[in-house]
Amino acid sequence: MNIRWHAFYLSLIGILLVALVWQGAKSQRVTLGLEREVAPTALYGAIRKSPGKHQIVDLRPAAEFEDGHLPQAVRIAIPLAPGAPLDRYRPTIVVTDTGDPGLFAALAGEFKLAANLEGGMMQWRMSRLPEVSGLTDIEGMRRGRAG
Repeated sequence: MNIRWHAFYLSLIGILLVALVWQGAKSQRVTLGLEREVAPTALYGAIRKSPGKHQIVDLRPAAEFEDGHLPQAVRIAIPLAPGAPLDRYRPTIVVTDTGDPGLFAALAGEFKLAANLEGGMMQWRMSRLPEVSGLTDIEGMRRGRAG
């Protein structure tokens, strides 16, 4: 076979590979963009269906967190501490008082699959979904305290 045919086939394979990677990246952006907010009832159903799947991060002050928080939630402060025991590749739900998009944006870059709780803790309470009271912050986890 002629060298031109080899070059043609190699360039065709290269173009197809670039198109495939570009399409995969595009579909991944669309998939991640669709789930940037989650409704409280949908989240509660997902938590009940598979309890350990989601990582719930609460950004509210300690006093508000202690008054009531989502089951399995962990309270953290921004900026995120370097040694925080959180999995950056696990589906993460960010909880604020009212679903503040600014606070969500500050933390969303830290996690690959982050979603904001729509309406925040206020909407969770208005939906009359169960809460847990007590302190379950990262400092308590480091000290070995159950929360």
